[in-house]
Amino acid sequence: MKRKILYVILCWFTIGCIALPAWSADPAIKTKTPTLRLLTEDYPPITFQKDGKVTGYATEIVETLMKRLQVQGQIELMAWGDAYQIAASTPNVVLFSTTRTPEREKLFTWIGPIGSYNDALYARKGAGLKIASLEDARALRKIGTVRGWFSEQFLREKGFENLVSVDQPTENVKKLLVCEIDLCAFTDITAPDIVKQAGFRMEDLEKVYVIQSYDYFITLSQGTPEETILAWEKAFDQMKADGSLRKIQEKWFPQFYPENTVNRES
Repeated sequence: MKRKILYVILCWFTIGCIALPAWSADPAIKTKTPTLRLLTEDYPPITFQKDGKVTGYATEIVETLMKRLQVQGQIELMAWGDAYQIAASTPNVVLFSTTRTPEREKLFTWIGPIGSYNDALYARKGAGLKIASLEDARALRKIGTVRGWFSEQFLREKGFENLVSVDQPTENVKKLLVCEIDLCAFTDITAPDIVKQAGFRMEDLEKVYVIQSYDYFITLSQGTPEETILAWEKAFDQMKADGSLRKIQEKWFPQFYPENTVNRES
């Protein structure tokens, strides 16, 4: 009888030891892949909110990468200046989409490019402004820019002192069309959606000068583990190789295919 009892005790002890890892997982395993904060702005059709959900061209790329990497997280929509400052000073942040410039180069790890665009100055239709150079634009009364956008950074670095900075690009459309400013800076790919969102038509504006052409990317902030960075880079390369990136581009920008690539700012 004693042998039976001892045998039962040993069996239960053995089962308990085997089962222990199933409910006592090492917490360190979960922290190997850090929790990433995902930040973007309201910048249709690249990133914007519709029916309470963040969507858009770049958003769909990021969500596809997250699904492939089995990464959980909620995308936060905020003013670009705020998102940029957080990403430039905090590890484990995904910021998208970001224009690649020499000034920003060392602040982030760059995944992409996911597109390219022309940054341009727009005037009111019929205003009669002729802009042949940046010097012509410098001589004007006021130019509308968006806080934190690379276009604002670029013009400030060129010594422009006539910039009027706002948080949302739609504010500049309204200011332009009531003659509070003379020009505003948008990209050719996003201008139609911004103008529409402001309640106007592209026919109310005219492009008067192309500043520069740029590529834009998904970025990971400094301090993000190398293992995480390599995983995102590999997943993006796979999207290019298997054609899924191209399908997303064709879905959001059919007018640019098959001849061109997709476009944007920020």
